Amino acid sequence: MSVSPPLGLIAALDIGTAKTSCIVARADAHGRLRVHGHAARASKGVRNGAIIDIDAAGLCAGRVVEAAEAMARESVDRVIVNLSSNGIASKQKQTAIPLGSAAIGTAELNQVIRQSRDIAPAAGRARLHFLPLGYGVDGNRGIPDPRGLFGQTLALDAVSVTCHESAVRTLRTAIARAHLEAQSIVASAYAAGLAVLHPDERELGITVIDMGAGSTNVAVFFENELVFCDSLPVGAGHITQDIAQGLSTPLAEAERLKTLHGSCLAAAGDERDLLDIQPLGDEGDVGILQAPRALLVRIIQARIEEILELVQQRIARSDAARFAGGAVVLTGGGSQLHGIRELAGQVLDKRVRIGRPSGIAGLADMADDPAFAGVVGLIQFIQRPRSGPLAAGAGHGEKTGMLDRVTGWLRGLR
Repeated sequence: MSVSPPLGLIAALDIGTAKTSCIVARADAHGRLRVHGHAARASKGVRNGAIIDIDAAGLCAGRVVEAAEAMARESVDRVIVNLSSNGIASKQKQTAIPLGSAAIGTAELNQVIRQSRDIAPAAGRARLHFLPLGYGVDGNRGIPDPRGLFGQTLALDAVSVTCHESAVRTLRTAIARAHLEAQSIVASAYAAGLAVLHPDERELGITVIDMGAGSTNVAVFFENELVFCDSLPVGAGHITQDIAQGLSTPLAEAERLKTLHGSCLAAAGDERDLLDIQPLGDEGDVGILQAPRALLVRIIQARIEEILELVQQRIARSDAARFAGGAVVLTGGGSQLHGIRELAGQVLDKRVRIGRPSGIAGLADMADDPAFAGVVGLIQFIQRPRSGPLAAGAGHGEKTGMLDRVTGWLRGLR
């Protein structure tokens, strides 16, 4: 006899450097989610993806959640929230146990998962996600379900995603200032990948680059699971700073120039196309200055190339380099820069597309905006109950499995 999952609210909160956004969604009797409320506003107390003012960040988060609640005509007291601060890292590891003469059963699977999961992170680190990838029997790896097989050794390949413990404590405290509970904390790159990738892409191997204002988050998916996660403390906001410094103009004017006239690739006529620029500290005695658009393009291109090269280096040095695939999906607010897809293709030597969030009903305008990939992915994170022989170990920063966590979450929802 099948039992329909209970109705319930799910709220996702994305605290970014430039904006804080919230989605309130409700699950129907079949577990399908629909967005009923959403809101966003400029972030406070966040720099380079990290919270630097708990009170300001908490106050901003509370106001955004209240606005989303008002639109949804619902009330929430806990949220799924992202983490994108520098220090997020992933590591693949293999744990093995000896076997007896009997066939491998569920007890042996649970034992090797428990042994792998119970390995504590390094001092000062907190685990965000523990993701079993596959089993191995006597060196034969990549077995999804080894039950019924015989061997001398059973191994489990898994990915552990960790971050600075202080970042988690700071985030939870900021959320508490908004009278909310951080029910689950998800690495930003993981969430973005869930929102913008097609199932075939996650299965065959692909890289996601989520370019926010203060940080760039990277994830590699293979065989439908996250196998690599990283974060760089540089993003689209640093391009604005480069423009302000290079053209000696205020930050607001630099952002305007980037948005209206910026490009990652040079075009014919850029040297002749003069832009009006407000000089820094102008008190009316200097007037508007002019500079060729080519100078703006060179500033933008240099920073984007640097970010992409850093991403390439991080992946190349990781265990997941062989899984990264021949394609890249760019998402996040920074992915909307003109010409970035073409430039990324040249730098990374891969096929590149811009990823927009999908997969949840009621997204409205958010479905066309890569800047909302993170918050949409947080909602989709809770929709990923795992089944089968890997489910027991698929805990995400908790001792319970993914299926148990989702069941517990929905059981407690209103």
